Amino acid sequence: MKSFKVLFLIITILYSSFLSSQSESNKSYSALELKNMNIVYRGVSNPIKIVSKGKLISAEAPGLKKIDDYGNYELRPQTGKTVDIKIKSLLKNRDIITETKRLRILDLKRAQSLFNGKECYKCELLITKEELLNGKISLGLQDFLFDYKILVKGFIIKFPNEKSIEVNGAKIPKELSQRIKSLRKGDIVQILNLKTKVVNQSSSSFLRYCKISPIIIRIKN
Repeated sequence: MKSFKVLFLIITILYSSFLSSQSESNKSYSALELKNMNIVYRGVSNPIKIVSKGKLISAEAPGLKKIDDYGNYELRPQTGKTVDIKIKSLLKNRDIITETKRLRILDLKRAQSLFNGKECYKCELLITKEELLNGKISLGLQDFLFDYKILVKGFIIKFPNEKSIEVNGAKIPKELSQRIKSLRKGDIVQILNLKTKVVNQSSSSFLRYCKISPIIIRIKN
């Protein structure tokens, strides 16, 4: 009976140790801080902060770039629907552990061209020649939560029965003022092929999205 109690005690201790080791192995020692939960966008640099309970040794993933020594990274997703970030950390007890964090990759939704802040998807903007002369083109993205400034670097403008004109910058150039003044009521002017750039505090990169809608303008005077 005594030997049975000793055996039972040994089994209990071993089982408790097993549970403890299992619990330890299931612990998560690192975390990712993202603005969009577990989602990153394809075609743009996504800011990611990696926080470890120990000392962060390394983080690796396709398209992942280290920004500083404080756990700040940028991830520019490549192919596929998910991306795995392998994080290696040094714990206080000198153990080195490797964890994998999986993130979903989404494409950016439709980009909407804006003229003087006005949106008109699959329709015409009815404006005056004076408004066109003082026009500024910008870009809006649906459900895009990052605090990025999106710049328009250039576009193409097309007048009725004329060849397309390539323009640098985001504003209608003064050189086109005479051509705009000669427009008639009902004439259609198209603004196409926007070239854009996204800028945040740590990097500048070109955006890639499914489609940028053109701006169709009808002159009303």
